[in-house]
Amino acid sequence: MAAATKTTAKERKLYRREWKQTDDPLVNEARAQTLALQRLQVWLRLGYALLAASFLLGYWGFAEGGGMVAGVLGIVFGVLSLIVVVVLRIGITNGRKNVNAMLEAMQASR
Repeated sequence: MAAATKTTAKERKLYRREWKQTDDPLVNEARAQTLALQRLQVWLRLGYALLAASFLLGYWGFAEGGGMVAGVLGIVFGVLSLIVVVVLRIGITNGRKNVNAMLEAMQASR
């Protein structure tokens, strides 16, 4: 059980409290935003999974005789999960652009 609580060196790099503080606030902000983007990518994967499950629910409800309620719920969950996926995808894309712009600004100032 004790071995399960140990983290590897690669995993420790992700935690913000173990980062070394630098004089450049752009570096700290880029690290924080990168960590936030990684968390958003987890939610994006969950959104994709919900989208696939809602498609299967709708297909089962309408095509396989699962009933009208299951089909309608599949469509409703599908639309909601599609909205979540689109919002997260746009947020992650813009966040990556922002991190890249910060890193370019930092390199230009050196």
